[in-house]
Amino acid sequence: MPVKKNGKKNADDLYRMVFEEARDSMLVLELPQQGTPRILDANPAALALHGFGRRKLAGKPVSVLGASLSRGRFRPGSSDVFEVKHDRPGGRPLVTEVTARNVRSRSGHFGILIERDVTWRRRLEEEARELSSRLLQEREEEKKGLAAGIHDSVGAMQVGLSAELLLLEDCVRRGDEKMALAGLRRARKLLKASAAGLKKACVEAWPASLAVSGLGAALSGLLTSFTKRSRIAAEVSLSLPDADVPESPATIVLYRLAQEALANAERHSGAGLVKFSAGTEGGWLTLEIQDDGRGFDTVKAAANGNSLGLKIMEDAANSAGGHLSVYSAPGRGTRVRAQLPMNCGRGTAR
Repeated sequence: MPVKKNGKKNADDLYRMVFEEARDSMLVLELPQQGTPRILDANPAALALHGFGRRKLAGKPVSVLGASLSRGRFRPGSSDVFEVKHDRPGGRPLVTEVTARNVRSRSGHFGILIERDVTWRRRLEEEARELSSRLLQEREEEKKGLAAGIHDSVGAMQVGLSAELLLLEDCVRRGDEKMALAGLRRARKLLKASAAGLKKACVEAWPASLAVSGLGAALSGLLTSFTKRSRIAAEVSLSLPDADVPESPATIVLYRLAQEALANAERHSGAGLVKFSAGTEGGWLTLEIQDDGRGFDTVKAAANGNSLGLKIMEDAANSAGGHLSVYSAPGRGTRVRAQLPMNCGRGTAR
């Protein structure tokens, strides 16, 4: 008999050691026939997770942890896994993944809870869902803008050409050769302007020069359009290889980063000068765009959710295996720097 007692004591000591040293939160609950389960014991990991002392938990209803955990969660002889959101003082979030086990002994029914903090995982998943939704909205806005540009160009061309053709028809009937020739010149000019508008919309959607002439030519065209449109001067330094790899995701991603950074400078910076450089360092494509505009508080912008465009740019750089940094402060301009690996793979970047 003493051997059995010693054996039971050793087993109890082992179980207690496992309970005390476990890294996951462990709670032992009493499960009454009616009412809320009550806490019998909690290991140090549980006390640290919930911020309680052991004496403050013992004998308390499980609701003291800020969770609604009913007797129905513990089905006889069952083991269940579920998530619990805890309402904590001060509104600090806590989400735990709980494995609940129902056990029965001569003295009654008990529940064993093993908890794991998954707050960070849920927060990342929520941020990913929110970003995905906002990215979808941004893409839809881009499509809407492209459709509006094409619609306006086609509409203007249709109205203008219809009017000119009517006048031309009238001149032909009257035999007025001079007026007819003038009408043809106006129609030709209108057609040229409309075609230029359509071409501009298509280039913004996909730069054909990138595949035909390479990244350097595409960036030069982008900068030419930027300076004409914005009236912002540009100091340009391009040191890109003659033979670009248009199929590489790095080239189109770098082009899109430049396109977005210049658009931001035009819309928000109030700058008079932009310094633009693109080149190669080792096996990396580099891009740096710096303006002398009003700048902004990067920390405050991120906290207020006003940096979606920068977040999209950062994600685009990351998707190509690179990284993007933004440096800015109120009154001190903005500098955007990106580095992308030239051998990041083949395929179409989106």
